[in-house]
Parts: sequence; C-alpha cells; structure tokens
Amino acid sequence: MTDILKLYSLSEIDYRHKYPLIEKIKYFAKGILLYFVLQICALLLMFLVDEFLIKKMGFPSVFKLMIESQKKIKGYYSIFLVVILGPLVEELIFRLILVPKRRNIAIFTFVFSFLVLNKTYYINKIDWLLLVSLVVSGLLSFLVFNLLKRNPKIETAIGKRQKIITMVSVVLFGLLHIVNIENLHWELALLYPVYSLPQMILGYVSSVQRLKLGFVWGLLFHSMINLMAFLR
Repeated sequence: MTDILKLYSLSEIDYRHKYPLIEKIKYFAKGILLYFVLQICALLLMFLVDEFLIKKMGFPSVFKLMIESQKKIKGYYSIFLVVILGPLVEELIFRLILVPKRRNIAIFTFVFSFLVLNKTYYINKIDWLLLVSLVVSGLLSFLVFNLLKRNPKIETAIGKRQKIITMVSVVLFGLLHIVNIENLHWELALLYPVYSLPQMILGYVSSVQRLKLGFVWGLLFHSMINLMAFLR
C-alpha cells in the first residue's frame, strides 16, 4: 500500500511521459485499490461524526440522508446522467485543465460558461436560453483560446501551479457534492465537508489518473465508480 501511495503522489507525476498500455492498466488497477482503502477510512470517519456529533446535536443522520438520496436515482435516463453525462461534464470542468494547454482551457471555458448560463448540464428543450448559452459560451471559449495563443506565458504560468490547481480542484469537486444531501442544516456547515470526503477521494484518484494516464482514463474511473454506486 505504501508503494501505491507513492505512485499516486502528485510529486511522482509527469504528464508528458507516455506509458505502454499494460502499464496504464496496472496503474489504473492500483488506483481502484487505493480508492477503496481510502473510502473505508472516510466511511469510518463519517460514521463516527454521525454517531458522536450529529445525533448528539439532535439532527437526523446525514449518512442516512445521503443513502436515501442515492436510492431516488432510478431509470435508464438516470443511469445515463449518473454514469455517462455527469462524469463527462465533471471531468471536463475539474480535470481537463489540470494539463493547462490552451485547447483544454478553452474547452473548460465553454463547458463552465454553458453551465452557468443554462443552469444545468443536460438539455430538456431547445429554447432561447439554450441558444444564447451556446453562442456566448462559444464566443468566450474562442476569445480565451486566442488570448492564450497570443500570450503563451499565461499558459506557462498556469502550468507552474499545476499541483495547487489540482488540490483546489479536488476540494471544490468534493464540496460541490454537499448540495446532494437532502434537508441541509446550515448549523452543520463545518461538519458537512467530512461527508464530501468520498467525492474528494474520487476526485483525487481521478485527477492523478488523468495527469499520468490521460483524460479518458480519469473519465473511465469516474464513470465506473458512479456505476458501482448506482448498482449498490
């Protein structure tokens, strides 16, 4: 396990290095093992917080609320959202820019802008809001791409802060999932980050795989974990 932790340390990563397929598969498998070991630790901590803090304070079990929220995800369309579309969008936002090339930053700009303007990542109907969101997002993406093309120093400066950006991305990815908890009690705001640890672990392992193996491998890992949670 010590060797796996070392392999998944950010200090051991060089995203420019190309690995043979068999090495990628081995690294991917070790990431799965690391993920489940860390998840067991996170679940134990969540259980302790639930039993000795949340319940003592007179609030319902946050852990049970999280499980109940997951049980409400049903149907083929939900599978598509949880296993395919959701992970794809989240990887484009949180993991693509970890390799700070202007193309990746431009794609991130498009997806993030579209989510902010359209207020959702899936399309229910074609209306003016959707069309405006696409046009504005496309324009912003184009402007960012050309800005970085004319000023390559910006891209270089971002690249020098890759580790910081990665850790910030992991934390934000985890905290974002707090909104999935039903009946939020803001009195527990300082404790909720504990319940986002599973997503932070997912985000970290996925980030390292994205950096070392490539974007597709991080996406595959994310989708696989979501599928397992869905089938549980």
